[in-house]
Formats: sequence, structure tokens, C-alpha cells
Amino acid sequence: MAPSTLSSRDQVEPQLRVALDAVPPFGVSAETLADLRPAVDAMALSAPDAPGVTTVERQVPRPDGTFIPVRVHTPAGDTARGALIFLHGGGMIMGSSVGYDAPSRHFAHTAGCVVVAVDYRLAPENPYPAGLEDCYTVLTWLHTAAAELRFPAGRIAVAGESGGGGLAAGLALLARDRAEVSLSAQFLQYPMLDDRTGTDTEPDPMPYAGEFVWTAQSNRFAWQSVLGEAHAGPDVPAYAAPARATEAAGVAPAYIVVGQLDLFVGEALRYARTLIGSGVPTELHLVPGAYHAFMSFAPEAETSRRASDRFLDAIVRHFREDEVPAS
Repeated sequence: MAPSTLSSRDQVEPQLRVALDAVPPFGVSAETLADLRPAVDAMALSAPDAPGVTTVERQVPRPDGTFIPVRVHTPAGDTARGALIFLHGGGMIMGSSVGYDAPSRHFAHTAGCVVVAVDYRLAPENPYPAGLEDCYTVLTWLHTAAAELRFPAGRIAVAGESGGGGLAAGLALLARDRAEVSLSAQFLQYPMLDDRTGTDTEPDPMPYAGEFVWTAQSNRFAWQSVLGEAHAGPDVPAYAAPARATEAAGVAPAYIVVGQLDLFVGEALRYARTLIGSGVPTELHLVPGAYHAFMSFAPEAETSRRASDRFLDAIVRHFREDEVPAS
């Protein structure tokens, strides 16, 4: 059989292809990170109005006496159906919760849940496990604050995009193993799950993945920032890079969406395979012709709208289940 002559661009869904001209690769590096951070912080994602949702800034205490900034979005009504921790994208080196206010409020309104968006510490200033420990601290705080925030303490889920999706998956593993507070679900948008992707140690390279938006070069820099000298080596824990996990029994049920042309497609498939092989309820959506963060960079494309609707529907279904576990 003759080898394929298709390029990656040939495989991009036509409506998403139009957006590519306005979406250059980030090209993040030590030289560009300082300039990229404010630009990424200024990117505010859109979402439908969320009537009745209130937003409050809170400070969650760390064990050392410092604080984690969070934005708490509370739906209208006397009680909420549960709580959703939301972890922003940015490769664990950029981004903040503010740019996700509109979707966070939309999640809160539509699913009837409290949404807590976390400004976890970023690398390279704060390498692993700082960001993940911030997420875990927020999880335990949220469990204790359930009565104050008027939601069932036994229904706390986590969602994350890109680097935040990797942290969400790491949090699911960490919560299982520390066995202090349970997560009820993990919702992952094109999650960043494996430090080996784009390196010589990548388990199963995808030849058409990673040309657009977030490239192998950016990925290597981000993971080197997070892990330092351990990056792509044999001793990286699954909490840091969840696609390295060899088993996941007892981890929270998962919903994963990733594009066929996303640099992260291989690692998302590996993580899903581990979840499925461990008996974890897993819903995987592989979107043909889609690149990294397509829902954010081409929100009007039909492919993006369908994927966004399915992601929201999964969250709504979770929080509207009749049986709520005991705290």
C-alpha cells in the first residue's frame, strides 16, 4: 500500500481550517513566556448568559499559611446539586481562572452546581508538585465548605482544559490514593497527560498530530518547566503525568474529549485505555479534523459547538443524577 500523501492541514475540518490563519502556534519558550502570559490572561472565553449566578473571589489557605486564589460561582436557588472544581488551561505555565469566567458561570447555571475555578501555582517558578497540591488543597477545603456553599459534600467533580486537564486527571489519582475526599467524576478537555509526548521516549508517536496551536516544542518546554531534569525520564510519577499510570482502579469516572490532530491525542488514548482496563466508567470523544483547543479558538464552527454541547451535557447529566452519594 502506498504511503498517504495527506498533510496535517488537509485533514483539518474545513470550518476549523478557516480559523487556523488567526491561530498561530504559541511557540512558547523561556524567551517568549513573559510576553505570552499577559496575552493568554487577556483571552476571555465566551459562553451564554448565566442568570442568577453569583461570583465571589475567595482565598483558600495552604498548610504553610499562604493562600490559593479561587473564583466561586454559585447558581441561583437555595441549594446546588454538587460542586465542580475547574482548572484552567495554559500548559501549567500560563493562564488564570478569570478568562474562564463565562464558561464557569454557564456550567454553574446549566448544571446547577457550584463551580470553583482555581488559580493554582504555575511552573517554572513553582514546579511539580506545587500546582497539583494546590488543587488537592482546594478539594479538601471544598469538602469542608459544602454546608456553607449549600451542596452535597459527596458530589465534587473536577474539570480541566489542556494543562488543567492533566492536573484534573492527576487530582483524580491523588484523591483515590490519599482516600480523604472522593471525586465523583473527571471531565477532561484535550488534557495534557504525558511528559514524553514530542520526545524520543514517546510511546506511540502520531505522525499528523501537533502541527497546530500547541506543538511538540512548546510541550517540551512546558514539561521541562514543570518537571525539571526528570522530564521524559523513567521516574516521573503518574500524579504528574497521568498517562504513565499502569492502573486506575477506583479512580473517578471520566469524560475525555480530544481532537484527532491534537498533539495530546496519543496520550489521551493511552489514559482512556488504562481507565477502561481498570474498570473505570469512561466516555471518550475523538473529534475528527480537530486540533488542540479547537473549542476555544474556533467556537463558532459546527464541530466546536457539538463538542462543547456534549461536554456540557456530560456535566449536566452527572449533577442531575438522582442518587447523590453520602458525604
